[in-house]
Amino acid sequence: MEENRGKEILVIGHCLANVSSRLKGIKGPPLVDTKGKNIVQLPCPELIYLGEARREITRDQLENPNYRRFCHSLFEPFADMIEQFYQEGYSIKVLGVPKSPSCGAQTTTVGGPAGRVEVFTHDNVPGTGIFYEEIAEELTRRGVLFEMEDARY
Repeated sequence: MEENRGKEILVIGHCLANVSSRLKGIKGPPLVDTKGKNIVQLPCPELIYLGEARREITRDQLENPNYRRFCHSLFEPFADMIEQFYQEGYSIKVLGVPKSPSCGAQTTTVGGPAGRVEVFTHDNVPGTGIFYEEIAEELTRRGVLFEMEDARY
């Protein structure tokens, strides 16, 4: 355990290392340089839940009990792994996807009218995405200390 003091586990949103999971047509943050780093790459909840052909969506459109349960269950095995790393002395840093309705750590997106629309509009606001809220709650519940921030452009 002492040999791990000062070492970091970087927990990253899926699309920060795999651009093919991003929503088609959007420019995301650059890929995170993972070379030489201890990485836990999270799954993409939106890709799994809504599929590859998904449309643009906002945090408030995902805000429902079923999606929260899905995100929580998706994260549980990762929480087990992260908790073990933490108990072995690693520091934990969770890196989010800026403006993501699911994986934003510091910024997310809201708005987006319900129903049929010709033009989709939304706002980017300070806040955390649904998946990352579930992550923060679970790690906190387990007593895991962690940092959480968005990847930088």
